Amino acid sequence: MKNIKTSYAIIAVFVLLVGGIWLSNGFKKEQTSGVIEGLKQYTLTEREHVQGEVAYAENPPVGGKHAQVWVACNGNVYDKPVIKEQAVHALEHGAVWITYQPTLSTEQIEMLKKKVRGYTFLSPLAEQNTPIVLTAWNNQLFLESEKDPRIDLFINKFRQGPQTPEPGATCSSVPGGMS
Repeated sequence: MKNIKTSYAIIAVFVLLVGGIWLSNGFKKEQTSGVIEGLKQYTLTEREHVQGEVAYAENPPVGGKHAQVWVACNGNVYDKPVIKEQAVHALEHGAVWITYQPTLSTEQIEMLKKKVRGYTFLSPLAEQNTPIVLTAWNNQLFLESEKDPRIDLFINKFRQGPQTPEPGATCSSVPGGMS
């Protein structure tokens, strides 16, 4: 009788575990699938390493030629603008770059900081057209508010997402890169 109860307990744990994994995967798929309203997509294919500045067509840039080193993007928060060519290299590694106009209030910036974790980084960028921009390789979303629910959708979809040219590449700081 004791062996039967143990067997039922093992089966119940197994069913709960498999069911939890199935539900979790379904939830993740729901979060990352679908259309994000206002999303702009690009088809930049150049990925060469260059020295010096690059004249990017988009601001912030969404991909293209970039520096040999990347900006640290493991949840890093910068209070000064980052080197765009290093930021693009981080995008190539699958990072999401959150930029904001420096005129945002301290409270607004604090809310954005709460969104930053592995494979994301935050920095000011004065010359952008909207208060907040989310950028991943070949993808961009322009926002007016730090409370916009599309922030989480974008991060969930594009952080190490299918657009990533170098999935699994590190976001840790490197000598010569911003950290």
